[in-house]
Amino acid sequence: MKPQMVAGLLLLLVCAMVSPHLVVGGKKRPRCTEEEKAHILKECGHYTKHGHPKEHPPKHSPCCKAAEGHDMQCIVDLLSKDERRDYEQAAIIALEEACD
Repeated sequence: MKPQMVAGLLLLLVCAMVSPHLVVGGKKRPRCTEEEKAHILKECGHYTKHGHPKEHPPKHSPCCKAAEGHDMQCIVDLLSKDERRDYEQAAIIALEEACD
């Protein structure tokens, strides 16, 4: 192979490796938002606050409707220091299965 051809192929290979794939390039949409977190905490506070009974919400409750389709770990990840003190993280994560 000619040195120019080898250099061209190496350049092409480097460009292909460095360029982001069209599917993963660009801005990523967050898995959840502050507004979704606030809505879930509002609707599910009874089930997730520290000191409240360990019960699951009914499947057709406003809490389950608010939690439906959301990644509860993402919601927990967005909790502020004060919210972590007020809400039980395990109870929030449990909503995903309880409301499924």
